[in-house]
Parts: sequence; C-alpha cells; structure tokens
Amino acid sequence: MTPETPSYIPPEANQPKEAKSNVTNEALRNKVDKVLGLFCKEFTVDGKENLTQIQEVEPDSKFIVASSHISNLDAPAAIKALGDKLDIQITTESVLRGATPQEVLFRLAGKDQFTSLQYKKTKKGKHGVFNPDDFKLLSEQIEDGKTPWMAIHPFTLEEEMQDPKIGSVYLAHKTGAKIIPTALELEGGSINLEGPLELAKGVAKRAEAIYHVGDIIDLPETDVSIIEEVLEKRKNREKISPEEREQFSQVHQELKKQADQVAKVIAEMLPEDQRGQYS
Repeated sequence: MTPETPSYIPPEANQPKEAKSNVTNEALRNKVDKVLGLFCKEFTVDGKENLTQIQEVEPDSKFIVASSHISNLDAPAAIKALGDKLDIQITTESVLRGATPQEVLFRLAGKDQFTSLQYKKTKKGKHGVFNPDDFKLLSEQIEDGKTPWMAIHPFTLEEEMQDPKIGSVYLAHKTGAKIIPTALELEGGSINLEGPLELAKGVAKRAEAIYHVGDIIDLPETDVSIIEEVLEKRKNREKISPEEREQFSQVHQELKKQADQVAKVIAEMLPEDQRGQYS
C-alpha cells in the first residue's frame, strides 16, 4: 500500500466487542459454492483477518466491497469469501442475461440480492451512468445491514484493470461506510468466463483461485452533497450558480483522486499483467 493511501487502523484503546451478525443467507452461499466448484479446483482467501479485526472492535461499522472486475467470478467469489461476515448485495449495470456465472447466480439467488445501476450502450460496449437515485437505494440497503459489492471499474474482456469509477467512494462518503478493497486472482482455465468458449475452457481446466482482501480503507471525510444537488438541478433544468459549478468540480475531482487510490490498492493484489495502467 502506498504511504499516501488512507487506511483504517482500529483504535488500540478500544476493547473487542461482539461482531455483527449480518451475513449472506446460507442458501445463497451454498449455491455460490456449486457455481464456483464448476470453475475452481481450489479457492483460498488471503487477508480476511483485516475485516474480522475491525468487526470485533467496531461491530457497527458499515462496509462496501470494492473489487476489480476482469472475471465473471468476481461477485460470486466475494460471497464465498466474505458471505459469512457480511450480507452482500451485488450491484450490476444491466439486466443479466446469458450463461455467465454471475448471471446464473442471479437466476438462482433472485433479484433481491442484486441492485441494478444505470448504464448506456455504445459501440464499445456498456458504460455506467452515474445516477444519484441508484445510490439512494444503496444507502437504504446499507442502513438495513447490506454490504454492496461494487466493481471499481467496468467489466472488461481485456483481462486487466480499467479506469476507476467514483461510485464506491461516493457511496462511502454518503453512508459513512468503510471500503474493503478486494481482487480475485485466477491461475489456469479461463479468466473472464465470458461466452460459451471461455465457459467451456473454464470447466475443462478449472482454475486455482485466491481471493485477496486488502487493508480496510477509511477515506478522509468529504461532503459529497453538492454532487446530488447539481445533478438533480440538471435533471430538472434548473439554473446552477457559478459557485455550485466550482464546488461540484472540486468535489468530483477529489472523488476521482480517491477512487484512483482505491484502485491502486486493488491492482497491487493482482498479477502484474492484470494491473493495466497501475502495472
């Protein structure tokens, strides 16, 4: 972890307390085990004690799981690795279709375990659209004990990190949640598991999987209310003052900087050839 990256260290003065009881329902975790068993001959978790330690000291803490997204196993792997500690809610940028592991899981688990985020289609594929209404719903789910899983960058077939998005850091500031940086490392078989050929490759040669959990990140406090206020005015075609534009720009730039810091932490947990711009 780079020195400037904000990280959370539990206060030594506090005595351990009883950990939170919110966990992902057992039926879903069993289904995830079956899905992952098709593509992984071995699944290990590295760094989970980072989460356990904070939950013991501060059982009321709220979390967001921020993840790289170069495999369709990323979200199911989060449930397998952390589902016994967190009630994970998967965010996705589309109505899932097809036969990828995440899409099969969607049909098995039901839509209540997934929260759709707005997106648009271009010639280059799908791209997320920042919609404050999506984050209002996610904020409510966090208050109800859910822990959103959010990709730090859009899914890609290039099998390497892409430019980070601000969604997870914005939501962290909006709710007071801490960020759990995670990355799924796969060796052998298929990495992206996108499409029939890659799925067949993944089943024929099952991968060795390591789910990395980094140090919990507690971002420096930032008031992000101007983001929602300005976007709401834009939607309603209301006038936006120069002061509001300037404040919006400053906060947006700070969120981009923080998202980049989180992405760097996540990239360091991946193999060199999957780190993209952070290689």
